[in-house]
Amino acid sequence: MRLALQPEKSAVVDIGSNSVRLVIYEVTGAAALPYFNEKVLAGLGRGLPETGRLSPEGVTEAMAAIRRYRAILTGLGVTQVTAVATAAVRDAEDGPDFARMAATELGARLRILSGAEEGRLSSLGVRVGFDQPDGIVGDLGGSSLEFQRITPAGQSGQGETHKLGPFALAPLDSAKPADRRKAIRKVLKSSELLSGETRRLYAVGGSWRALATVHMDMKAYPLAILHGYRMNGQAVRSVVRTILATQRDKELASHVSGIVGRRFDTILHAALVLDEVFDAGGFKEVLISANGLREGVLFDHGEKLLFETMRRPFGDSLIDGTIAFLRLEASQMAFGEALYQFIRPVLPRTHSRQRLFKAACLMADCGGRFHPDHRADMAYYLILRSPIRGITHDERVLLAHATGARYTHKFQRPKPFTRLGLDSDDQLARVMGAAMRLGAVYSGRSAPLLKQVRLRMSKSKLILDVQPGCEDMVSATVKKRFEQLATFLDMDSQISTAD
Repeated sequence: MRLALQPEKSAVVDIGSNSVRLVIYEVTGAAALPYFNEKVLAGLGRGLPETGRLSPEGVTEAMAAIRRYRAILTGLGVTQVTAVATAAVRDAEDGPDFARMAATELGARLRILSGAEEGRLSSLGVRVGFDQPDGIVGDLGGSSLEFQRITPAGQSGQGETHKLGPFALAPLDSAKPADRRKAIRKVLKSSELLSGETRRLYAVGGSWRALATVHMDMKAYPLAILHGYRMNGQAVRSVVRTILATQRDKELASHVSGIVGRRFDTILHAALVLDEVFDAGGFKEVLISANGLREGVLFDHGEKLLFETMRRPFGDSLIDGTIAFLRLEASQMAFGEALYQFIRPVLPRTHSRQRLFKAACLMADCGGRFHPDHRADMAYYLILRSPIRGITHDERVLLAHATGARYTHKFQRPKPFTRLGLDSDDQLARVMGAAMRLGAVYSGRSAPLLKQVRLRMSKSKLILDVQPGCEDMVSATVKKRFEQLATFLDMDSQISTAD
């Protein structure tokens, strides 16, 4: 059994070309859950190509934000603070002066990242946020676009940085979209990473997340979680056409502006860059990543330890994130492990899904403190909308469905969400839920008691083996739950005392 992990608060201050952001995380193993997240769109890089200097107004806004952040960090007693600055500060002639002033105001060392470092750290952040990522990480900031190849083993080769942020191409602000496309295409021709045969682009950056938010609105997508949101080629073209249409449709422009807020000023550029990158790389899909530079910075110093953590059985951001989000105690973790061993015989043996089954068992107690009449629905929404990383949207839907079914065999997903997930997972979720429900009611959610009993299947029967002397544990309710599970599996039920 893994020992309970104690969360530690750690902060990252990210001074970008467009935004200045503070995120305070609760870090547990390979998981980092945001505790406080605030940004100011200072626009430090605005006007940089023409003047070679940071925006004076942006500097004023950035310094005010940094002083506020220091007060918040002091008030919360957060001492682990890492501060970084990216393209605008490294490129501006007054960047070093700004960095010294910012470090003084923050009371912490400020590191100016090179383009290569920025790409590597963004890639590390993506690595923490996805299970076995494989593709190209593209991080679009205010002044630059970084590419980094990523594989399940980690980053691969050298990354690239290109002057493709909206502020870097500021002279084209009044240009037609076609002219801006040509300028973007010209820059991308120098990319060697886009000439590979990778199928997936991991899109990092606020502007690309804003695009995904617009696409969600277009599709009336009911699950408003950006991390892991997928867009294929048709979806990319559709959202780009919509953004282009805002140039001539004031009503549409007002609607999109209401969705993305101040990102509206740069969203046309972000759309054109995504469209050109998608075509140049021959990608099949885009996955939106809420993880990026800041999470990479957070785990940078412990990268070796992080990967060792993620290589151990079930040691990844999904499992650690579940433990952290639900604040599981040692006894709950022990029950989750015992429950996983109990239900394994009735579940598919697919290796890649074992981490999901383990996570579901750790989630099985999450509705215990809700009102009995609402446990299923509350637990379902809790898991569906959780900040846990390391899962796709389809996997998130499966886990939420199974968790709801764990509290009642009659559970039905709310209608707005029935369009989500894999059809083949509906039955699996019911079986998972019924099996977890059986294990919980037999044992009273006690790991030692659950180890007294096991499930096994013969050709046509589901058998519950009970250790000698434990027959009194098989109550009428236990028999009822066991028969419900057998019905879901289309099998006969049999209770026996193991020899």
